[in-house]
This record gives sequence, structure tokens and C-alpha cells, in this order.
Amino acid sequence: MNPTCQRRLSHDLRGSVANLRMGLQACIETPSLLTQLGEALLQEVDRLDRRLIQLSWMGRCAQPQKQECNLQPVLAAWAQERGLPEVECPPLRVSFDPDLIKAAFFQLCDNAEAHAGGVNQVRVVADDSCWQLQLTDRGAGWPEGLADWLQDPQLWRGQIALGLPLVQKVLSCHGGNLLMDRPPASWILPLGVP
Repeated sequence: MNPTCQRRLSHDLRGSVANLRMGLQACIETPSLLTQLGEALLQEVDRLDRRLIQLSWMGRCAQPQKQECNLQPVLAAWAQERGLPEVECPPLRVSFDPDLIKAAFFQLCDNAEAHAGGVNQVRVVADDSCWQLQLTDRGAGWPEGLADWLQDPQLWRGQIALGLPLVQKVLSCHGGNLLMDRPPASWILPLGVP
């Protein structure tokens, strides 16, 4: 993350904490305000919590905890947890950090739900050297300029958006890449990453 983006993110996080502090102080001084401010305060807490979790996952990318496991049941469990259609995945033993890959998978699902009407299909295609996870959403495809923005994330539509940069960072630490040229959202990871 470049210094400008880091400063903006730091400012945003401090702003969220300040907003919470002021809202809670107002509710202490005038308890009847809790009815009016309660929902907004909870939304601010959720936003701050989501940012901190994303930053934690980004930090963990420096030392992924890779293990070899069968990808099929892992993806099936994640899809079921998110209420997604059944995953098309051949039996496949790969080495990866399941927690980090789950974080990336959930970020793509969140993105599809927030901006493209949800997830239509999840499937895995594999050959002798790599596996590709394809996530098809219900939208029309990536917005113009998103792939360029991902290479140097700053602001997306007035906000610092960490979801797709987190996906890219997770995949990079596994030797892979996020493909954003056209739908479906896809990532490629090598098989048997040490």
C-alpha cells in the first residue's frame, strides 16, 4: 500500500473511532439519543471492524501458514457457509494457507453481493501446473479502470476499498494472481506451492 493510501486509511480509521466516541458521549449525556444514533453507531462499529480484519489478513500474508489439503471439501464448506451453490471442483490436493484463501474467497463473495447481485457459480479448473478458481457473479463485469486501480490501490469511488487488494495480496503470497480482464472473477494459483 502506498504512503498516500496509508495516510488516508489511518485518517479514516481515526475518524471512525472519533465518530464512535462522539456518538457514545452524546448518548451518555442524553440517553434518549440512543434511539436515534444506535443504528448509525453499530454501522460505524461494523465498518471499523471490517477494516481492521482486512488489515490483519494483509499483515498475515507476510508469513502464510501453508498446509497440504484436499481443496474440494474445503471450498464446499466455505460455499455452504455463505449459502452459495455447490462448487464444481475435482478432487485436488494443494498446498495453501486455508485461512488466507478463505479470507480472499469471502472478499470476492462480499464484492459480488455488494456490487453484482450475488454469486451465480463457483468452479475450479485444474491442469498439471495450476488451479484456477472461477467465481461468476450476477453483474455485468468489472467496472472500467478497476484492474488498473488494483495495481496501485488508492481510492475507489471516494473510499479506500481494501477487499480486492486483499484478494490480490493473498494470491500473490501464494504465487498466484487475480484475473480481472473479464467475468468471471478468477484467480490462478500454482499447484503444490511450497
